[in-house]
Amino acid sequence: MAQKIALVIDDDPSIVEAVKYILKDQLHYLVLDATDPEKAVDLAKNYAFDLLILDLHMPKLDGFQVLELVRKKQPQVKVIVVTGFYEQYKGRYESAKIDKIIEKPIEPPEFAKDIVAIAGSVDLPAVKEADKIAKAKILLVDDEVEICEAFKEWLVEDTSSQYEVEIAKDGNEGILMNNEFEPDVIFFDIKMPHMSGIEMVDQIQKGQGHRPKLFLALSADGYQKVIEEIEKLGFIVFTKPFRIEKVLEFLREKCLELGLYTAANE
Repeated sequence: MAQKIALVIDDDPSIVEAVKYILKDQLHYLVLDATDPEKAVDLAKNYAFDLLILDLHMPKLDGFQVLELVRKKQPQVKVIVVTGFYEQYKGRYESAKIDKIIEKPIEPPEFAKDIVAIAGSVDLPAVKEADKIAKAKILLVDDEVEICEAFKEWLVEDTSSQYEVEIAKDGNEGILMNNEFEPDVIFFDIKMPHMSGIEMVDQIQKGQGHRPKLFLALSADGYQKVIEEIEKLGFIVFTKPFRIEKVLEFLREKCLELGLYTAANE
């Protein structure tokens, strides 16, 4: 796969930013990040990635606990530990199946080489002139707002498109924002408290307000019967954890198909 995705976890924001710079600007990775280890575990439940870069000495959950929880969802992920407490955790490294241990402070050139050696490089496609660029207003409806923030960042930063993105935290807010924001596309979580995603979509479609051109469903793993029922209704379902570049590619194609685009030279 050409694109690579990394999850970076460290309770020190300056370390996170330094590692993100290497991954994004030098190696062209897509990046998830968290300074809260519990948020990082939630990210791993929603988004698939190739490389986990994590600190060990963190509040609430240490790095080994985070790694154990992440591997339940993504057992094949490559792991680089960056730590200032190497000796303190020395007895636990072997059983944790870590690909590389790096002591702080990191040396950027060597660190970049280690990343490529362990998780691979990004094979950027040849740049070609496009006469149309996907352009759409997108509403994300999910009770896990922090998870949506990562999704929003990827959508906004997608260089092959021009997306305007808003977030609603439940079905009721989704209905209100549908009429206020007037999105072209709604991504909705199937399972939300008080009102399911399908109930929200049903009210939007039967109501007198704004009608989006495209609805895309998001589902946690383990709801196969529900997913099958939703697919029978004609909805595309992305099952978590999903790879974001696949979703971005699908979204661009659907936007062009639906006439949601602008000329590249505008």
